[in-house]
Amino acid sequence: MRELGARGVPQRLVIRRGNSLGWRCADVPGLEIREVAANPVAAALAVRGSRIAHSHQGRTVYPALLANLLFGVPYVITRRVVAVHGRNAVRSLAYNRAQAVAAVSRAAAEQLRLRHPDIEATVVPDAIAGFDSDPAAVAAIRAARPGKRLIGHVGALAHSHKGQSTIIAAAHEAAVRHPDWHFMFCGDGPDEARFREEIGDLGNVELVGWIENVGDYLAAFDLFVYPSLHEALGSTVLDAMQFGLPVVATRVGGIPEFVEDGVNGRLVPPEDPAELLAAIEAVLADEAGLVAMRERNRAKAAQYDAAHMADACEALYGLDQ
Repeated sequence: MRELGARGVPQRLVIRRGNSLGWRCADVPGLEIREVAANPVAAALAVRGSRIAHSHQGRTVYPALLANLLFGVPYVITRRVVAVHGRNAVRSLAYNRAQAVAAVSRAAAEQLRLRHPDIEATVVPDAIAGFDSDPAAVAAIRAARPGKRLIGHVGALAHSHKGQSTIIAAAHEAAVRHPDWHFMFCGDGPDEARFREEIGDLGNVELVGWIENVGDYLAAFDLFVYPSLHEALGSTVLDAMQFGLPVVATRVGGIPEFVEDGVNGRLVPPEDPAELLAAIEAVLADEAGLVAMRERNRAKAAQYDAAHMADACEALYGLDQ
């Protein structure tokens, strides 16, 4: 949205009343923010008069369809999950009436094709967040953990999605084999109490909690670990790559599309602490390989900047014609 705003494209953000995205985007040039009640009719009414609508979340296909049927507003859908939806006639109608359908990865596009074989989705990956970092804050993070190799993770604390219990299980073994390793989880979520119980008296795992200065932590980490059980894209991995972090992640969903095993990171099976630990050991033990991975990841992340995503969206909207 910021990139499109900088290009002079007028935009309207339709969100549920009270959603924090409103104030986060309040400074985007040319952006009108409409907060509505959490129902498809209210959202469809807010879309009325738009040149085109873009549904970015599963349930928002319904107000997009409604605005199309009532007011003739064309719309685009972005698919952000790899799960196959159950049969739903209205959702199928919404996908079939869309001007275009995008998917954040080839994996997401393939899963969509299983339910809608006639729909050819365009792959439009999410952009990196473009986090900044403050050298003084980065230095403070590292100074508070002297002599440690910081192995970081950023994500909602929910094992069923992000698989963090696998990190904790690996950390139990690492506490003996690698006392200089320190695992840091940035984020909050429903499994925080569970994770604290699993951590117990381990001193090498730290739950940092919700943070605003994500870039400072990414800049402070030595390695990024992302053991998700399912992931359409895993854009947080791209943010880590922007900071040149080597990545150890699971071979699921869209992650292998930008993490190549042994080249710019390592890929492991989900929920396999032994494999996760071995992969981290292999990466951190190869100093020359670390340098190469850092360079490759910075270059790779640059391919996923906001300009590339905005170009692709303009093409979907027909604004480039």
